[in-house]
Amino acid sequence: MKNKNKHQNDGTLAKDTGKVLTEDDLTEDKPEPETLAEQKPAQSEEQNGQIEELKKQIEDLKKQNQDYLETAQRIQAEFDNYRRRNAEIASNSKTDGIKYAVEMLLPVIDSINSAKRQIKDEAFLKSVELVYNQTLDCFSKLNVKKIDAVGKQFNPELHNAIMVEHVDGTEPDMVIDEFQEGFELNGKVIRHSVVKVSK
Repeated sequence: MKNKNKHQNDGTLAKDTGKVLTEDDLTEDKPEPETLAEQKPAQSEEQNGQIEELKKQIEDLKKQNQDYLETAQRIQAEFDNYRRRNAEIASNSKTDGIKYAVEMLLPVIDSINSAKRQIKDEAFLKSVELVYNQTLDCFSKLNVKKIDAVGKQFNPELHNAIMVEHVDGTEPDMVIDEFQEGFELNGKVIRHSVVKVSK
């Protein structure tokens, strides 16, 4: 058999060298078990390092996202406060403007009321009444209304009593006459009614 060629596992012919093959010769190309054991931990450590790096990156991204969310929420809250303050300022400015305009017109109302008491001509009186009612209508559109006085219970928050008089058949603290009309805007007094009160 020494002179005959042997078939190798891969199908090629192997030349007979006359050497007796040992088990070591047959396994010399195979890595030692220790070598395999050394390579595996090296791969595993590298993978573990990559996994740890990915975990760290994920944690950093989560923290960054949380920071962005908190910043966005803070900006939203600040904008809401800014918008609310501006709306309040605009509302107060409008109210102050209406109040100022009405205060400028009150002497005109007083003059009209004074004229109404002295006019004897019915046609002329109707014309003056028309102007007076148009003025009150304009006030009403601005949420300004006349304070009810005569026949009402005296209210120091609405009325300013300058005279007191006993009237038979009238309960005490009732408004029996009005010398100057009062007005209020959105429930806040612009000017108190100047009145006479029963005692």
